[in-house]
Amino acid sequence: MRGGLKEMARLGAERAPPAWLRQLLGTRFFEPCPEHPAVTAIRSTRSVGCNYFCTNCAGGALCSGCLIRKSSSHGLVRVADIERLLNVSLVQTYLVNGEEAVFLDKREISGKGRAGTTRCEECSRGLQDLASLFCSLGCKVMR
Repeated sequence: MRGGLKEMARLGAERAPPAWLRQLLGTRFFEPCPEHPAVTAIRSTRSVGCNYFCTNCAGGALCSGCLIRKSSSHGLVRVADIERLLNVSLVQTYLVNGEEAVFLDKREISGKGRAGTTRCEECSRGLQDLASLFCSLGCKVMR
């Protein structure tokens, strides 16, 4: 094997680092978030301070209040993550891992769909909650 591990290490060290690496190395983590002071005040800074970093925008540390996390492969987001940014009232909520969540987009209706007296005003999907008018954020926005 010509060159061996030392040669591979040297070539790896000569490769240009990703553009975001310098910003990551200079970022201070676990500081209170200047954009969401109420979120950081509720719990200790260690658990909810700015401890996330986006390699795409490389703008510095982010807190959980700065993020919207997709909850599952089914296109759900937690109500707690999105309600501070969007009005989710009248959208059907579902309980996922003990937390309320809403669908981002309307879902395909398989078969005859769920029987029910309340239906989504946009796509006619059956709704579980009589007070809801939409099955997803996408359907609410389309209205």
